[in-house]
Amino acid sequence: MKFLKSALAVAVIALTTACTQLDTGNVGVEASMGQVKPDVLQPGLYFTLFKKVTEVSAKELLVSLNDLRPQTSDKINLSDLDVDIYVQINPAKAAEIMTRWPGDITTVEKEDGNRVGFNYVTRQAREAIYNTISTYKSDTVHTERNSISEKVVASLQSDLDKSAGKDWFYVRSANVRNLVTDPALEASIKAAANRQFEINAKAKEVELAKLEAERLAIVAKGEADAIRLRAQAVTSQGGAEYVQLQAIAKWSGNLPTTMVVDGKTNLMSLPLTK
Repeated sequence: MKFLKSALAVAVIALTTACTQLDTGNVGVEASMGQVKPDVLQPGLYFTLFKKVTEVSAKELLVSLNDLRPQTSDKINLSDLDVDIYVQINPAKAAEIMTRWPGDITTVEKEDGNRVGFNYVTRQAREAIYNTISTYKSDTVHTERNSISEKVVASLQSDLDKSAGKDWFYVRSANVRNLVTDPALEASIKAAANRQFEINAKAKEVELAKLEAERLAIVAKGEADAIRLRAQAVTSQGGAEYVQLQAIAKWSGNLPTTMVVDGKTNLMSLPLTK
């Protein structure tokens, strides 16, 4: 009885270890006697006692390229460039990819499927990045992160379609995570930016001064016009005689009690009225 139980336990363990579970988002590539079969296995449980099934990730995967030093169009090497690219294989092409690059199978920690062909993709991505950066000038490349990302995606996708196979790989997106130009150039760029800031500030001051001068000119013109209009009014009313009449109209009727003679103020003697 013990022997039967032991034999049954061994059989259960053998059956369990002889099965391969393909998770959702992955596919399986079957190989028998070293030959890769063209049919791709879909997610599910498979009995693999007499065959080998490689679980391949068909998810969007990250390819990070770090510490790159590509050269700009004016022959200046960047001090550091880090780019993240997201790539996905066409699940239906998994077997063909493994046949094309049989040794290009890698396992990444925390990923539940193997990567196939990604070493090749990484090499091509590096070339796409270098080619893209070579189209930018060193003094402006740091402002073109979005443009660089878009061009890298387009360049890499075009290259993979031509060199690997149409619709074998899909380049989903890219992100320029870090971009540092030559330190001396960085200092020059910052100095130029500061100079431009100062120029803009001075231009604003000049503009404000012009506006203030225009305002004062308008005020002065208004005052001059007012004086001219008053002068015209006086002239139209009789000139000096009009001014005298206006003064008389405003006189209170009180005569002055002092007068100035030879620069001295003297009291005036006024005749007494009867």
